[in-house]
Amino acid sequence: MPDSVVPGEVTKGETTSIQTARFFDDLVEPIRQVLENHGARLEVLEHACVIHVPVGTMRQRLYPVVVTDRYEITLPDGYKFYQSQGRKAFCGVSFLVDEFPEWVQRKYG
Repeated sequence: MPDSVVPGEVTKGETTSIQTARFFDDLVEPIRQVLENHGARLEVLEHACVIHVPVGTMRQRLYPVVVTDRYEITLPDGYKFYQSQGRKAFCGVSFLVDEFPEWVQRKYG
């Protein structure tokens, strides 16, 4: 992914993994299940998580860029989630809650 992108330009590229902040413990299994349902895999490390995505996954930069770079991640089956990348290496991932169990939707939705 190029570092010097002109605002308004659509950039796309394949990606194979995304490292993110560690998820809350009660969300690890629901997130793992949703990702596995779409062909991805979640690796939980001590202080981070890594989402391994299948070949053909696309990462598209969203505009406008504000304080963080934002990306839409599209898995080959069409499932989408979002990545935020801060200027000082912070990375977060967010998901739409509709595929998560009801208790997750109530607690975090």
